[in-house]
Formats: sequence, C-alpha cells, structure tokens
Amino acid sequence: MKKSIILKIMAVLAIVSSPGWSGSARAAEPKAEPSNTRTVLFLGDSITAAGGYVRLIEAALAKQAPPNSWKVINKGRSSETVSGLSEEYHPGRRPCLFARLDQVLAETKPDWVVACYGINDGIYHPFNEKRFVAYQGGMETLIKKVKASGARLVLLTAPPYARPGPEFPKGTSASDAAMLLAKANAEAEVQAEQNPRKFGYITPYAYYDQVMAQYAKWLLSLNGQNGVHVVDLRTPMLPKLKAAYDGDPIHPNQVGHELMAEAFLKQWPAISTEAGR
Repeated sequence: MKKSIILKIMAVLAIVSSPGWSGSARAAEPKAEPSNTRTVLFLGDSITAAGGYVRLIEAALAKQAPPNSWKVINKGRSSETVSGLSEEYHPGRRPCLFARLDQVLAETKPDWVVACYGINDGIYHPFNEKRFVAYQGGMETLIKKVKASGARLVLLTAPPYARPGPEFPKGTSASDAAMLLAKANAEAEVQAEQNPRKFGYITPYAYYDQVMAQYAKWLLSLNGQNGVHVVDLRTPMLPKLKAAYDGDPIHPNQVGHELMAEAFLKQWPAISTEAGR
C-alpha cells in the first residue's frame, strides 16, 4: 500500500514539473503589462525619492485614457548627483547617478525618463565654473545615455533653495545687486579654498539659491534640443516659498510637491503630443 501511494505522488510531481504543465503554479506567474502600457521612469535625489510629486503625477496619468496606459517607476535616490561632486564633510561621498544608470535603464526599459537634479550638484558652495562644468557634463551624459536606450527624456529644473540669502539695502538697483552678489561669491570662494569644510548641506553658502538660478537658466536653454524637453519647476515655486517649505530649505513640503506636479502636468500634454508626431 505504501509503495502504491509513493508511486502516485511521484507521478503527480512529474506532471507538475513538466515544461508543458499549465496548472495553478503557472497561473500564479505575474501577468504581462498590457501592450499599450508605457513606462515612465523618474530619477532624482531625495526630493524625488520622497515621492510626493511623483505620486501626484502618477495619479493624474492614471486618469488618462485608455486605462492602464502608464506605468510609473520612481528610482530617486537620496543625496545623489549627476556632477559626481561631494562636500568634504558629507557622511560618505555622495552617490552619482552614473554608477547605476545603465542597470536601471536595462531593468525598467522606460519609454520616458523624467530626471530632477541640481540641488546637490553645486554642493551648497558659491558659484564656481569647475563645479558648474561638472553639472553640465553630467546632464549631457544623462541625455546621451537615455537617448541611446531609446527612451524620451524630460529634465526638471531643481526646486529653489528656500533661503534666498541676506537682502540688499532697499532701493539697490539690479546692476548694483549683481555686483554685490559677485563680490559675495568671490569672497566665499576664497573662504572655500582656505577651508574645504567651510560649505556644505549643513553650512550652505548664503546665496546658494542664486547658484541654483544659474544652473536652472542653463538647463532651460536645452529645451527642444535633440528631442529633450525641460520643465521649469523653479519659477512657479519662487513666489510661494513660505507655503512650499517648512523649516528645511532643501526639501519641499506637500504644498511644494503639489506645485512641482502642477508645473509638470501643465506642460505634459504638449510634450507627449509633440513626441507622438
């Protein structure tokens, strides 16, 4: 009797393990995405990793017809840069996107890539041409790699650094303000050279948002070049800094993430329509 039972069990196992078997174990395998689904991959630093604006965009895309036409993947990573730079006192060197980008693109196979970098790339120092070139080079590498993958690319300007710096005397003209900023930047650069630990995310340069303004201006100049689209998140957030940030000038709060999503979604119909031509 026992031998008969064992033989029956062995027969069942042989059927289940056969290549052609289509029982419940096969049925439990993940279903393939619908053929009309397009994947949108979000890349960025801790602002993106927090996920607020990404979730809002995902919810808006989910309402578009046909149903299930968009799959959103968030691969933001805290502290990340495209420049490869890092402060002297940062706890461990800041991660750089290009240590993982090829693998992420291969794994997710996106139709679209949306990338938001910049706030960490100046490493909270005064403006410096060498640091700026590192950021530009990183963005250009990102553009080439995404294009080579076959995906389309949308770049987002970094949100503002929400501490504009000490105000100049009332009545200061725009030209005088520019001169005062240049003087403050030059003095801060000397300090940074004398003390490499002078500036960083804990002790940022007083006018760091002006550095971010220069980064954003350059990024916006790429809009429409080589099929790249650039969305300005910075400008619509500037008048609403008090509402969009709490005590942390780097990371927007929920209101800030809503403003970011709104800025993206306003431009998305035109971007996606142009891409479909």
